[in-house]
Amino acid sequence: MGYDSFVDATEVMDAAPPLSHWGEAELLDALRETERQRRRLYARELALLAEIDTRGIATSRGYTPVGLVRALFAVGSGAAQQVHRHAKALCPAVAASGGLVAPALPVVAAALAEGAIGPEHVEAIRAAIRDLPSWTTPQERDTAENILCDAARDTEPRVVARLGREIRDRLDPDGDAPKDERLARPERCLDLQQRPDGRLRGSFELDAESGALLTNLLSPLTEPRAGENGGRDPRTRVQRQGDALVDVLKLAARCPDAPSEAGEPVTLLVSATLAELKQGIGRGLLDGHLDLSAAQIRRMACDCRAAPMVFGTRGDILDVGRTTRTVPRRIRRALIRRDGGCTFPGCDRKPKWCQAHHVLHWIDGGPTALWNLVLLCETHHRLIHHSGWDITLIDGAAHYVPPGYLDPERAPRRNTLHTHRVGPHFRSPALRQPGAGRLRTTCPQPAGNPWNHGATTAPP
Repeated sequence: MGYDSFVDATEVMDAAPPLSHWGEAELLDALRETERQRRRLYARELALLAEIDTRGIATSRGYTPVGLVRALFAVGSGAAQQVHRHAKALCPAVAASGGLVAPALPVVAAALAEGAIGPEHVEAIRAAIRDLPSWTTPQERDTAENILCDAARDTEPRVVARLGREIRDRLDPDGDAPKDERLARPERCLDLQQRPDGRLRGSFELDAESGALLTNLLSPLTEPRAGENGGRDPRTRVQRQGDALVDVLKLAARCPDAPSEAGEPVTLLVSATLAELKQGIGRGLLDGHLDLSAAQIRRMACDCRAAPMVFGTRGDILDVGRTTRTVPRRIRRALIRRDGGCTFPGCDRKPKWCQAHHVLHWIDGGPTALWNLVLLCETHHRLIHHSGWDITLIDGAAHYVPPGYLDPERAPRRNTLHTHRVGPHFRSPALRQPGAGRLRTTCPQPAGNPWNHGATTAPP
């Protein structure tokens, strides 16, 4: 569609037939364009407010700048203050000498004027830059702004804010001083009851220390996430907590030191015919009694142990093959090194919360090779198996092709949140001392750290 101004867009839409007569593609195109123009209008609004502030128009009429915004827009103090902060950060100011002072966030201002980011992104970036340590250099601030603005073009504000915190932590790795608190006496109990359909129901109670451990594990996983069409997360708080618990359980099951039974890792037994699995139809049985669809089995089989069994015509087992890990540990390490986390666009889940997904499923003959694997979190793993998204690997990087109803051009999208190589741009004060450039560290770095360049790094 593409209009040069909001006036052009509204005139075309006003002259168009009623929305009930529009096709689905036209509705989606118009919605995208309307949002782009809304963002551009917000940039224009900030420019007007900055000019009004420069001329002292609010003061001449008996208002403070924020008070004038509240009176004009009939909004609360918080909303008015945010608009005023954005105007000061994104618009040029007039110095005492009469000359113009460049905006504090010029890259963000350009992206907003383009309609590529919205007010929520602006606030996330502004707050992140504000919270950088006092010793941050101008070059580091500019680099942080570019990185955050680049991420904001493809991700939601919550993810941008988290990326900002990672940059801050890179500059100030010590963080706040830990508090010396008395540990509670460990008292824990768990009561589980299995229903006939295989479901589990129960209750538990944890001491303060163990409760904090569980809360810290679940907390980053229980935040609302965008739905399949980018809308609001349809899950309730209780459902999000349940999904988070399953993520933690799957992480524990993948641990090399996970408990075993008769020398074998914890295993789910699923029986189904190979032909039905290949065609994506039919049903299977989990542990001999719980009914599963072929699609569910295919998703479960992406990163697990597979044990082939040969059945007779009456269903009796004639032979049992040797179990083989679909994704060996060495390949998973390479995946973590390459992908850094969930590869779905906009997702910030770290590798420990991800599963290895076969682009071409191994049931369909896809090899367990690095070029045929990508990391996906539980939410997006399910989405890929049950939606119109396609995956292609270009130069070893996963690119996701959205379904036509999300993007008529089906332009490939890529998640760059885990692959930003910005570590050398951000250094704590300890590395800025004379001779710091000659230091080398050989401490193992977290595999999912987006600033990690490897086990051995050297400051520039």
